[in-house]
Amino acid sequence: MTERLVVSEPYYFTEPMSHCGYCKGKKPKRQNNFSLQSWYNYHSDKHDNDNTANCTMGVQVELMSVEMYDKLCNMGFRRSGRFLYKPDLLRNCCRLYTIRTTAEKVHISKDIKSCVKRFKKAVTAQQTTKGRGTPYNYMKEIVEAENDSQVFHTRFEPAFFSEEKYKLFAKYQERVHDDHDHSPKSFKRFLCDSPFSPDVQKGTKQEWDQLNGWKNSTTEYFKRLGPAHECYFYEDKLIALAVIDILPSGISSVYFIWDPDYHKWSLGKLSALRELTICSKINRKFYYMGYYMDDCPKMNYKGHYGGELMDICNFKFAPLEFLQQYIEDGNFFVLSDESDLNDEPDLNDRLTKHPTTWQELEKLHNVAENIYGFNGKAFSTADKAADRLSQQEIPYRKDAVRDICHQNTNKKDIYRIPNVAPGLLPLHEIADLVSEGKFDLLNNRLLLFDTTDGRIRPMARFTDESPQIKKAICNLVRLFGLQNTRDALLII
Repeated sequence: MTERLVVSEPYYFTEPMSHCGYCKGKKPKRQNNFSLQSWYNYHSDKHDNDNTANCTMGVQVELMSVEMYDKLCNMGFRRSGRFLYKPDLLRNCCRLYTIRTTAEKVHISKDIKSCVKRFKKAVTAQQTTKGRGTPYNYMKEIVEAENDSQVFHTRFEPAFFSEEKYKLFAKYQERVHDDHDHSPKSFKRFLCDSPFSPDVQKGTKQEWDQLNGWKNSTTEYFKRLGPAHECYFYEDKLIALAVIDILPSGISSVYFIWDPDYHKWSLGKLSALRELTICSKINRKFYYMGYYMDDCPKMNYKGHYGGELMDICNFKFAPLEFLQQYIEDGNFFVLSDESDLNDEPDLNDRLTKHPTTWQELEKLHNVAENIYGFNGKAFSTADKAADRLSQQEIPYRKDAVRDICHQNTNKKDIYRIPNVAPGLLPLHEIADLVSEGKFDLLNNRLLLFDTTDGRIRPMARFTDESPQIKKAICNLVRLFGLQNTRDALLII
């Protein structure tokens, strides 16, 4: 059971834009709330007050391996405690793209140099020195500063609760974000709880000792995988806390909190540079910075570290610098080397491999309007797929209203995922997989936990399940793909 993905039935939440943690429904231009120009034009021409919403889909995760989370991170998912989610980029008020980078892709700006210089001066009373003609090496500067400091140190440890950590969190939330709605329980749920097994969360003394020696280690393989808290101490006082997940392919930044009394240190910027340095030192390839949002200052600063964004409909990354032309003002993109492509790309086979990177960028086109615009083909194709599935006693139905601003807001129907949702397996692909008998891959592998009778049982045969259970399974496959669903336990 330890390697199984144990999850709830997939959810879909819709809230007013005012609940969005990024824009709060207060973007200066209404147009920027819409993912595509055609949808804005449609509502502008109608002179209505309809708007987009804060739309999120995901699952509650009871258990998951670190390796599985690595895969899901690269599919556009993030976690908040035990909740695994991704935004609906078509309907959501903000376009949140998965961003990753590497130490080598960082743009060495004056701001980055100043940040490292201030840190080095604060902890060592030394100035940064650079030989004439020598490229600036922020990683070397950070490591040397920490090795030379008598007053500053950091420590990796399990992501467990402590009163000291919570007091720092409370101070940060209240003074930086004006957020007074918190408690030890909410802090623990947000930044300590995780879906990984207790042994993974705790780790071993050897793992933590090895990780804490990262600055001067010659080890090529670091054993630690899983969540971690890195505590920053100045004169033995906790001044910052980095919450991260260490994955096989990289380090995923979850959250960072810092003492507002040390705002001049630019600890947020420093933490990103440090974590990029740690990635390099422990031989992890990528630094996952969460989501990038081009029209939000709280999120677009991540572009200063270089990197690439996920094209969620193709399971491919593309350089942020190239994508700027498509995502300005919060627009949505889907790339293709065919300018007239109007079908949602199939995803199931792609999700069995590692994500790739788009090549020959000069030949690519943004086809998001063709597929998902007001006259996009995805909607009529999904309606036909819903009919096909309904004929096989899987209760999908045509969307009642073809409008990205008129989604279900009935909180009692949180299991209804829109028929068209970028980044999920298209509904026509689900219909094809069912028709071709590919769901038999799940037979006697997928486990079902029925909450009505408290029993766990294998799904013996997909076609023998009730209509509602078949739909729940289809929705899970839409989110994760067949292979990633095969050894799951679905709570229904």
